[in-house]
Amino acid sequence: MSRKLGILGGMGPLATVEFMQKIISRTPAHNDQQHIPMLVSNNPQIPDRTAYLISNGEDPYPALKQGMEQLQQAGAECIVMPCNTAHYWYTRLSNSCNVHTISIIDSVVDEAKHRSYRTVGLLATTATMMAGMYQTKLAQQQINAIETTDSEQQAIMNGIYAVKAGNVEDGKKLMQPVFEAMLDRGAEAVIFGCTEIPVALAEQTISQPQHCLDSLDILAEQCVHWAQADAPELVA
Repeated sequence: MSRKLGILGGMGPLATVEFMQKIISRTPAHNDQQHIPMLVSNNPQIPDRTAYLISNGEDPYPALKQGMEQLQQAGAECIVMPCNTAHYWYTRLSNSCNVHTISIIDSVVDEAKHRSYRTVGLLATTATMMAGMYQTKLAQQQINAIETTDSEQQAIMNGIYAVKAGNVEDGKKLMQPVFEAMLDRGAEAVIFGCTEIPVALAEQTISQPQHCLDSLDILAEQCVHWAQADAPELVA
């Protein structure tokens, strides 16, 4: 494949690496040359998205825009952000660039609709939850969203930052009970609406795929579909 995919990452670094691995594993390649060229901006210095949205932290938009411009200049033909909270700026960013973009949130909601789910659980950062990015899109498709309680949300945030610090097992211990509580409350599946969550709950995506809407995996699949558009001979 020759179409160059740009990845605006570093939010966080481990999630970006996991995203790249998912793209590689989903690509029906038989040799090096059949894999997707990836231009990666893995910039952990982009200001914290949640801190800006809920506590007047530094605005990440200038760094996000700069990253997109650098990827365009490097030759990216499509740019994606493996960070759900950063999609608060998605429309503004996509309108400012001259290449194709793919929304992680739209991709997940489309997948939920494709699977004919009527009720899903939502795990995400506090900022993503408060901004209603998923809830609005789900409601447009007549899909009900089960949200976390205050104590569950605190556990999710603690788990997210544990993964960002490299403590994946601690993140799993914090997040897994909330995932199970969502299913107990009637969710047909649970959206992993922060890219650290599928890193921590990797076992659940393998053992219970029907109950997981892994935003990293779904975005990776959409990137492979995009890249295959000029290489139909590689489609399985």
